[in-house]
Amino acid sequence: MNKETDDPTASLLPADGQLQVYTRRWYVLTMFGMVNFTQNLVWNTWGPITQSAKAVFGWSDSQIGQFANMGNIAYLVTVFPVCYLMGKLGLRFSILGCTLLIFIGTGLRCITYEKEAATWLSYVCSVLNGIGGIVPFAGPSLVANTWFPLSERATATAVSSTFMYMGVGLSFIIGSEWVPSPLEVNSTGDVGFTADIESISRLSSSNSDTAMYTSNHSVKVINMDSMRTDIMNLLYSECGLAGLIFLLCLLYLPAKPSTPPSTSASVQRTNYKESLGSVARNKSLILLGLANAIPKGVFGSWQAVLDVLLDPVGMNQSEAGWLGFYMTAAGGVSGLLIGRFSDIFLRRTKFFLILMNGGAVLGYVWFSLMSSAIIPISKVEIYISAIIGGMFINGSFPLVYEMGSELAFPVSEAVVGGLLTCFMEIFGIFFLLVLMIPNIGTSWMNWSLSGSLLLGFVLLFLFPARYRRTDIDNVVVHVNAEDKYDDSVNRNTITGHPARYDE
Repeated sequence: MNKETDDPTASLLPADGQLQVYTRRWYVLTMFGMVNFTQNLVWNTWGPITQSAKAVFGWSDSQIGQFANMGNIAYLVTVFPVCYLMGKLGLRFSILGCTLLIFIGTGLRCITYEKEAATWLSYVCSVLNGIGGIVPFAGPSLVANTWFPLSERATATAVSSTFMYMGVGLSFIIGSEWVPSPLEVNSTGDVGFTADIESISRLSSSNSDTAMYTSNHSVKVINMDSMRTDIMNLLYSECGLAGLIFLLCLLYLPAKPSTPPSTSASVQRTNYKESLGSVARNKSLILLGLANAIPKGVFGSWQAVLDVLLDPVGMNQSEAGWLGFYMTAAGGVSGLLIGRFSDIFLRRTKFFLILMNGGAVLGYVWFSLMSSAIIPISKVEIYISAIIGGMFINGSFPLVYEMGSELAFPVSEAVVGGLLTCFMEIFGIFFLLVLMIPNIGTSWMNWSLSGSLLLGFVLLFLFPARYRRTDIDNVVVHVNAEDKYDDSVNRNTITGHPARYDE
């Protein structure tokens, strides 16, 4: 609590001059995290069960990739209008709207398994889920700043991101373990997992329990009905989870505490139109956005088709699912640890970002060398390199939210999160659109990821790190020599009036 009347930021505090932290902040963070978890679980429904979905619905690799891409495109088109509504309506109604869209989208997928209808309903679900992901994806730093004090802010952002990683990671396990891979019987009577799933998918539109194709031999998929049933049960369960989260948020989810937890939380943010102009002129924020978006946008889409990427190196659907889980789980753990370190060692966020992105470069260059057979392939080393890369790239994401909010303050954290994630979606969309090129293969995807990580790593060195929001919370009113803005700009920042940052 702060009761000093000579504090130059006293005018920013509530009338009684108090700051207060509420225990219910952890409930709000948990509910926000569960929305994030559910949205990512739904977004990655089809990637972990690619082989089964191709057999049951007759889809191609590129078509399955476009389900994830439609969510990205819907996000990109609607992100800034939704961020505007987030500022107008507050967290409660914004989160309720997003969870309702996710619930409706997952419900539509449960209507039928007939191929043509199921295809279109899955596209609609992807669009609704993409729009529903804007608040949970762009809002972690906003929730952290609204409910948490300075000493817990980066940790809270990391917790939100960990729920996101859990959604993606568990989707690999749930999908690959719940839905079996296509099981084939060839003309000699041998039974095994199919290796020519593209041929089978062309004949899978029938509702029979088997599918058969003839090349130099005949292959019969003997578990078509069980795959179809398990896929629908998976869709039902995701719809049920989305409905439960919507109901819980409807019953109780406060928009903000009655008393702010920090000085910066009480600072009036610039209005929406001025915020857009401010972030567009903020070269440091743009550089950070590109350094984050180029590798992470590619990585998110790369991970969505992990099953496709690992098939050429001899890893089946279940193995790909477990690897995806380990990658995201490692990222969640590392994100929590680095977030906590960032709270303890204030003003070191950029250093942690450089360190973690450098580790991701090494991990995925190693992975790409093996997947291209430039160095000997080892399944153990495939696991190690992918997990190391996932640990570093996923773990750095919470710090990007916090660094961006520091650079743009007093612009709303929602606008900053929207901008950063918008950049990510653009690069993710381009990556998945390339899949539509006929016979392009998969080896380019791994090298694209490695190249994007290296470029992002270089860009991290180019922007000057400034911690405007942290300085306000630490009652720093004198600008040191490293800060390249004068006292008048600092006073504007403190009082919440819009300031121009053109560097």
